[in-house]
Amino acid sequence: MTHALLITVRLHEGRYHGTRDGFDGVQGWPPSPGRLFQALVAAAARGASIPQAEQEALRWLESLPPPDLAAPPGRQGRSVPQFVPNNDLDAVGDPTDATQVAKIRVSKHWRAIYFDPAIPIRYVWRFEPPVERARTLCSIAARLCQLGRGVDMASASAEIVTADEVHRTLSPYDVVRSPGGPGEVAVAGRGTLDSLVVRHKDARRRLQRESGTTLFVQPRKAWFQHIGYDVPPKRLHFELRDGRNFAAQPLHTAGVLIARIRDAAAKRLIDHFPDHARLAERFVVGRGAGPRDRAQRCRILALPSLGAKHTDPSIRRVIVELPTEFPFTKEDMGWAFSGLAASDPASPDGGRSCLVASDDVTMASRYAQPARLFRSITAVVLASTVELVRGTRATQRQRDEQQATAAVRQALRHAGVRPEPTKIRVQREPLHRSGERAEAFAAGTRFPRRAMWHVELTFPADIVGPLALGDGRFVGLGLMAPIVVHEDVVGFSIPPRRVARRDASALIRALRRALMSVARDEGGRVDGLFSGHEADGQPDRAGRHGHVFLTADVDGDWVSRLAVVAPWTVDRSVAPTPRERRRFDHVVRQLTSLRAGRLGAFSLQAVPLDDDDNMIRNSKTWRTTTPYLATRNIKRGEDANAVLVDDVALECRRRGLPAPIEIHATAVSQGP
Repeated sequence: MTHALLITVRLHEGRYHGTRDGFDGVQGWPPSPGRLFQALVAAAARGASIPQAEQEALRWLESLPPPDLAAPPGRQGRSVPQFVPNNDLDAVGDPTDATQVAKIRVSKHWRAIYFDPAIPIRYVWRFEPPVERARTLCSIAARLCQLGRGVDMASASAEIVTADEVHRTLSPYDVVRSPGGPGEVAVAGRGTLDSLVVRHKDARRRLQRESGTTLFVQPRKAWFQHIGYDVPPKRLHFELRDGRNFAAQPLHTAGVLIARIRDAAAKRLIDHFPDHARLAERFVVGRGAGPRDRAQRCRILALPSLGAKHTDPSIRRVIVELPTEFPFTKEDMGWAFSGLAASDPASPDGGRSCLVASDDVTMASRYAQPARLFRSITAVVLASTVELVRGTRATQRQRDEQQATAAVRQALRHAGVRPEPTKIRVQREPLHRSGERAEAFAAGTRFPRRAMWHVELTFPADIVGPLALGDGRFVGLGLMAPIVVHEDVVGFSIPPRRVARRDASALIRALRRALMSVARDEGGRVDGLFSGHEADGQPDRAGRHGHVFLTADVDGDWVSRLAVVAPWTVDRSVAPTPRERRRFDHVVRQLTSLRAGRLGAFSLQAVPLDDDDNMIRNSKTWRTTTPYLATRNIKRGEDANAVLVDDVALECRRRGLPAPIEIHATAVSQGP
């Protein structure tokens, strides 16, 4: 049976200063497996030596295949200069005179990477038994104190898990990187440990005396193997500028604009690299490219502006995506696109606008954020919908939409998008405010008007953008904008006829315990959103009941599903903060298993509820499925039915719901 060594690393500051780890995107993030191996070697050392058992475990680790890697998304911070002496005091006089330090002070620029410290970094090595050396590595990992530079304080834990546990552990991450192919990511290989030991010895004697002179001897570098990971493609960012101002281009000209830019860049490459003309034609223009070349073609995306609902969605930015194995370097492609004329000479600006390289990735990050719902902002080209079948107008529209839906699934396969969407909607009308009809994008392109559609996709799990679909995805068409929707009601299906109706309360209590376990921080504390208690441990009595609502949906005599509902959905008087929304999403999505004592263990998968679900759909009439408990006791001599009706009306006002027109109590039971 295959086992896995799972090492979890936490950088508690939410900042990381290590660089040059071989990953693209945010340079230096996440920390490479090679950096973790260095940290493990430092943790295993006892003074200047490493015990024999730890050496054997580390050599065993460097002989394993490279690990999988999962980490939270990171963002590059600003460059911060720090002024320090350059250790050359004798250049300004007496080397013992500390008052001269200011004359040799130099600046070093630190640029931290920021991320969510609540989400750990995970490394997974798979291996076959025995597990003794893996257990030794678990004890080494517990002694790890930093990862990266000396300021990157960290802690680690390690455990031996099964393949199923690995899947559950990595499933919440947006991106899980797996090894494969050539690349520049540092990974420990056979001989890495010995090279680190040699480098440490060299560093201890780097100052040597020779003929009365002190010499500095550079320590020998450690050796690592370098491999490729399924890292994000390299991206070049450009802005459309006319001098200092943006030269915004109309949204519907995306196809024409990108085709013009692509052809001009390809001509530059062909003129400068005549020996690689066929490569430029094949992987930049796409002329002569076959189905196997799709993964290696560069993708040029015109980025319409996203923001507030009144933002003008004109095109002000362009992204050039280069796959990992693209035949031209990033520097060559940056040169090929920089300064290209962006507008037509016959345009109102006289063709003065051009592409200018930019480091601003704010707008690009809006298209790259993970989401389950995507809507096209430039039309998707679905070529299989060109051939139409004759029929009545109503029948023809239905057939067109059915063909387009099938073509969307094919386009997703061609783009390598997984998993399958749960809902597909196609239409000609724009899906965004101030958008353009799909047919408008065909003007000036080689694509027919009938092939143009706007598409809305709903996925069962988050997809990381930028996402572009259809036959025009290499020339700026088919760009999908992510719509981040916080799921306020999440259901968990239960195997049929597994839990009886009478055990629903016990199952809900187990669900509450599981949520609190997932939500518990390292100090053992659970916030009020999931505990229902104040910070001092007292029940939440502030009037603002901001904790989750849990329920079991019953079908006949059996429980059919569980549901976790955000408090602001049940109680309209609760105004959630952005942090509470993110917290709710983060914790609920981590809930993958439930142990309910005598009821057994359950494997859970969060499924958002559809709009027409009985639990959340719109209705004027509502009926209790579980008993209503009055908020006050009924006094002697009061009419229990009238008190209950008044209590329900008062509770509706408290919760921000409309006042009911009629309230009927079907049964009233008094007791403790």
